[in-house]
Amino acid sequence: MPGELQERQNVSVLSEAFSTFREASDRLVSTYQGLEAKIAELSRVIREKDRALDSQGQFLDAVLKSLSTGVVVLTTGGRILWSNPRVAEWVGEQESDILGVLVDWGVWPVSDALSQTPVLWKGRSLIVNHSVVQDREGRPAGHVLILTDRTRIREMEEEVSRDRRLKEMGEMVATIAHELRNPLGSLEIFASLAQKEVSPGTPLSDWVGYMRVQVGRLDRLIGNLLSYTRPPEIVLDRMVMGEFLSRAEADFRRILEMRSRAGDPQIHLKVGGDMNAVIEADEALLYQALYNLVTNSFQVLEGRPDAAVIVEGRVSEDGTVSLSVEDNGPGISEAAKDHVCAPFFSTRPKGTGLGLSIVHNIAEAHKGSMAFDSRPGRTVFQVRFPAGKKAACPESAGRDKREVAS
Repeated sequence: MPGELQERQNVSVLSEAFSTFREASDRLVSTYQGLEAKIAELSRVIREKDRALDSQGQFLDAVLKSLSTGVVVLTTGGRILWSNPRVAEWVGEQESDILGVLVDWGVWPVSDALSQTPVLWKGRSLIVNHSVVQDREGRPAGHVLILTDRTRIREMEEEVSRDRRLKEMGEMVATIAHELRNPLGSLEIFASLAQKEVSPGTPLSDWVGYMRVQVGRLDRLIGNLLSYTRPPEIVLDRMVMGEFLSRAEADFRRILEMRSRAGDPQIHLKVGGDMNAVIEADEALLYQALYNLVTNSFQVLEGRPDAAVIVEGRVSEDGTVSLSVEDNGPGISEAAKDHVCAPFFSTRPKGTGLGLSIVHNIAEAHKGSMAFDSRPGRTVFQVRFPAGKKAACPESAGRDKREVAS
């Protein structure tokens, strides 16, 4: 009996121990499964963060590559870690080339302090900014060089400086021109009086006439100088195209009659266009522009047989006025085409070189432009500008063209 009791006690203890072990084992399995779940969640979070960091890195790389400035990242020892395409475009692609250029510029080796260095390189005006990259302990860990292209800014600064000098020169020229006009006016008056006192056909009469011609030429030159040096102030008014062209045509015909009396070959003149069209413009300035273009054509046609000039005024469907002057002269040389609108440039010995510059300024004052097309036997100058809000070009507008030979 004692043996059986002892055996039962042992079985009970063993059963309790096994039950305790099974409970511990279940808890261990449960804990392990929870740990596995946490590890899986941490792995997922890490993968997502890796993807986010990779995406941010790609985005940052794309941003740096798309910058209009050049970026170079170097180690403290001078090894280039990264550079963007602008650096490759401006300096070079190879690390040795980039480092060599930085040495030539005097920006490498660099000090730990911030610096800014201007550099002229292959026609570019660059500013090189340097900054030091520091680690968490504040120690230098690398360098960043940023290259900024300020070529256009430099050109604009030069343009502003040049415009300022030209403005000052223009003010001086305008002052001198005004001072010259007073004695010229007196000379013209006295020459006119003197011509009345001398007998026509005498040498003295010819001398006085020549003096008046030269005084008139100087007065026109001064007028052109004043027109060029001060921006045109336009006063817009409604005008009928046909009436404007008719008034201008009458003056052109008088010029041709005088040339004909002097023995010059005839020039055939055609004037026409949208005669009934109503436009908005400054009539005086527009007349001056047209007069300069037509007289230019008359001058290039001197001595040429079968010379012809065509003047047209048109209004397009989009409301653009086009005044064109065409001649069959020798055309503009290729070398002169780039300087047509330059002030004081002329291919004629007695030309002032201001006529076309004034036409260009008048066109711009009307918010328009001047253009030309030239080849041997045909040259066309055209002034284009908006017809204005009060303009009218009815469908029945006359398209009259008249021809005059003088």
